[in-house]
Amino acid sequence: MSHAKKHALSALYLNTVFKGYCMFKNIKLLMVFALVFGPLAANATIIINNSSGGLYNSGIGDLASVYGPTQFPGANSSEGDPLIVNAAEPTTFTAAFGTDWLNGNYTGGSWGVASPIPLTWAVNTESAVVYNFLLSSLSDIHIDLGVDNGIYVWFDGLYKFGALAPGGANLNEYDIDITGVGTGNHRLQILREDHGGGTGYAISVDVTASSVSVPEPTTLALVGIGLAGLGFSRRRKKL
Repeated sequence: MSHAKKHALSALYLNTVFKGYCMFKNIKLLMVFALVFGPLAANATIIINNSSGGLYNSGIGDLASVYGPTQFPGANSSEGDPLIVNAAEPTTFTAAFGTDWLNGNYTGGSWGVASPIPLTWAVNTESAVVYNFLLSSLSDIHIDLGVDNGIYVWFDGLYKFGALAPGGANLNEYDIDITGVGTGNHRLQILREDHGGGTGYAISVDVTASSVSVPEPTTLALVGIGLAGLGFSRRRKKL
């Protein structure tokens, strides 16, 4: 074999070894991040469904006289059966709601505890539900809702969504996402509207560990050790 050919084969061999070494380093880096950040991933956990209980108010009556057809149409569709998504927030509540139901003050209201929350209620009236729950970590919340006919949703007293639509209660009728919810106690408040000949309601709420979770100090330390190890191996190569 000629000297030039031997030199070419030797260079090819060294190049292959170098690429393999670089790949090995990258794999080590990926293993460090997988080991450290892998546990942050979590599956969604259902915390509220059709069987869940909560505070329940069926003594509200008909709010048509308070708001009118764009939010609470008259009984038996006397003012039509509108399709309205992202409806305006109701801001006036009767005495049946209590002193400040959106902020947890139910004094003087027509509230009781129901388990599970009834999926139907008196036609041509409104009803309200409050689900209280505790989060142990920073989480993202996904809410699936269906109602016959209208629904208004608040989370911790802040308005999130409102809609009216004809037809039955399909669980996938409305989807609401609330991201980066902190630890502690929370309230999901729902006002259900009816202006037709029947009522219906379906709900499913799940939580997932937030994708913006900040690693704990021990986690950051492990990352640092892994990166330091890679840096040390590179430094040895230069020496």
